Amino acid sequence: MKSILGNVGLFLISVAVSVTAAELAARMFLDPVDYIKPTLAADAFLNHRVVGNTGGHDAWGFRNREVPSGTDIVCIGDSMTYGVAARARDSWPAALARMLGEKTYNMALGGYGPIQYLYLMRTRAVELHPKIVIVGLYLGNDLMDAINMVESHKNWSAYKTRDFSDLPPQMVYPRTAGKFLGDLRNWLSRKSVLYVLVTQLPLFNFVRDREIPDGYEDSDTRIEYHDANHHEVFYLNSHLRLLDLTDPRIKAGLEITEHAMIDMSNDAKRNAIRLIVALIPTKGRVYENVLHHTEHLTATPADRGKDVLANALRDEDTVREAITSFLRQQQIEVVDPLPALTLEVANQDLYPVTEGHPNSTGYRVIAASIARYLDAAHAEKDVRSPAG
Repeated sequence: MKSILGNVGLFLISVAVSVTAAELAARMFLDPVDYIKPTLAADAFLNHRVVGNTGGHDAWGFRNREVPSGTDIVCIGDSMTYGVAARARDSWPAALARMLGEKTYNMALGGYGPIQYLYLMRTRAVELHPKIVIVGLYLGNDLMDAINMVESHKNWSAYKTRDFSDLPPQMVYPRTAGKFLGDLRNWLSRKSVLYVLVTQLPLFNFVRDREIPDGYEDSDTRIEYHDANHHEVFYLNSHLRLLDLTDPRIKAGLEITEHAMIDMSNDAKRNAIRLIVALIPTKGRVYENVLHHTEHLTATPADRGKDVLANALRDEDTVREAITSFLRQQQIEVVDPLPALTLEVANQDLYPVTEGHPNSTGYRVIAASIARYLDAAHAEKDVRSPAG
């Protein structure tokens, strides 16, 4: 009996040592911020935030190695600026830094919107004394995020333009979903790079599929496109479509966004900061020209999915034009990466198959579009300046 217990003990110790060594090796070669789940906390002004120094994030809770004393550019946004579906070094703010040879600070988090952008501009961005602040305004859900913030947080009630208290909030973030052994899995996801690597293996796909929130993969609004260079799936469930111009909250969200942008512009001027708004399109809009090749497209049912997509893209174009016109009227700089994304997506996929966020190539295209805009604006300024 003693020998059996001794062998079991030795086996357990060997396993513990091996797992520890594997974890240390994983952390040596991989950036923990790309794997470890950070700790979220409620916030009266931001709705939610990452607790500093968790999940590889910096002391302020953002996806950077550290909080610098100063930086050239601050990039504020939501998950599209944070860089979901890509490594931190492949987010568009990080790619932009390499292209320009300047320091950037990524001040973004999933679920944020125009109200959070304004708050971060006032409370955090100015502390870094940047020359430029770039706001990544995502056309997919930022207007709904704006209305949700003013409806659910009394600190922002002054931005309310009308009352929607009788309607349920849309896509409250962060969302929770039931998990098998959820507490243990959440703890491991916050502590172990190795655990996250292992659970990303295809072997665990069946677990992820079972825990997708209800309605996300609604077959009534699923379309798939597949040709020699592309394979993409688009989920267009009505309750996940957050830019529907038939919803009165969208117009109110646009008004709130405009109000927030004016306040951001005023704050930028007071602090001698150049404010630029980058309009981040949805995946569907980026693929619009590709999807015209309908022989490669399947929808369930055939007409329903295509009609929903067409309506969504029409509404997005309407909102893009309205926001662009407003920003120019307010003399706020605006850059639109959509043309560059549309051109590049003709040759290759810029998004993972079932993901609404770009892959590393997609983020690089966004960064390159912004870099070209900055270079062109700089060259134009040099031309206008008198010779020394």
